[in-house]
Amino acid sequence: MKKLHFDCECSEVWASPKNWKTITGKKALTDNWYVQCVFFDPKFKEKYPKGFPFRKKLNKLKTLEERKAAVQLYLEEIPKLFLDKGYNPITKTFMIKPVQEEKNFLKELCEETPFNIALDLAISSLKKAESTMEDLNMVVKNVKKSAKQLRYDEIAVSQITRKHIKLIIDNLEKTEGAFSAHKFNKYRSYLSIVFSELLEWEAIKSNIIRDISKRKQEKKIREVLTKDQRTQVVNHLKRFHPEFHTFTQIFFHSGIRITELLSVKADHVDLSKQKYKVLVKKGTSYQWKESVIKDVALPFWNKAVFGARKDDFIFSTGLVPGPKQLKYNAIRLRWKRNVKTMLNITADFYSLKHLNLDETTELLSLEDAARMANHKGTKMVSSVYAVGEKQRQFEKLKKVSNSL
Repeated sequence: MKKLHFDCECSEVWASPKNWKTITGKKALTDNWYVQCVFFDPKFKEKYPKGFPFRKKLNKLKTLEERKAAVQLYLEEIPKLFLDKGYNPITKTFMIKPVQEEKNFLKELCEETPFNIALDLAISSLKKAESTMEDLNMVVKNVKKSAKQLRYDEIAVSQITRKHIKLIIDNLEKTEGAFSAHKFNKYRSYLSIVFSELLEWEAIKSNIIRDISKRKQEKKIREVLTKDQRTQVVNHLKRFHPEFHTFTQIFFHSGIRITELLSVKADHVDLSKQKYKVLVKKGTSYQWKESVIKDVALPFWNKAVFGARKDDFIFSTGLVPGPKQLKYNAIRLRWKRNVKTMLNITADFYSLKHLNLDETTELLSLEDAARMANHKGTKMVSSVYAVGEKQRQFEKLKKVSNSL
């Protein structure tokens, strides 16, 4: 038995038929041809007490010459697969030695760290908002998969070039479908975050992602609910989904992000002063900010916090107070199921924020809308959320009556 990583073992590799080297004649092709060994993993001792039979079948090969060549190849390569590369045929993964037994690149990031390992180490050292980390992990997972398909995964991270990254994305588009300009730019943005972390660890000399051009994307006007649709949604949710109706009303009047509202606990809310605290997470910046509870929204807040204990999230399981914090997807799926599907409405839930900030801009000002959304300036509200501001400006300009 040969000792492998993590106390695993494997037997000698053998071939069938035993006389594979000398056998001749067409009759030999009727024999069962394969190469096999037995793999032992102590974690799977109960499932495979006699070991896991790892077999490569060769009966599909049509000639004796092909089968003999295949046997010779497998007899040489299978031991290397287990011993040198750490392959585990039970889990179908490549096992890595414990950190203390490996080279320095597994202890910390350095220029020699293989690309895929470097991506994992960079991700593990990042501290971003939960929603950002979910997106980063998804992007890195797909990039690693593509890199492995192209055999870039073991290239030293310091040797990765823009060309490698572009080919990785091209391969993803071939296997997963063409990227929209928006999706490509998102991948570029998230990879830039990871490469900035690699740069700080001095594993690379520069952030090559920044030198990859963005794709030009058409800026679409956000679809929002019409007046009739707003009435339809409110009546439907109020009648059939009252808890979701309460959440929807509070979100609409809040101006904050979904994840921020889902993080609000009962002791963050001061109904008497009509305000609540929210932890705003943007990039590496985490900051507590106070948000206002509008008069029109106060009845919904009263309903939301009723019966909540001090440490309860006000919108937990079932959108009622409880100890579990819900994720963004819980709201997206509710909207899709109860509004988009049931009412045949295509606008997404987040469009409610656009509606509220646009109407706040119209009734008050861009500055007030920005404060409601906890933005430092008015640029984001003006360019993204205030969907009707441009038309209002047009109308104002049309009525300017100066003459020559």
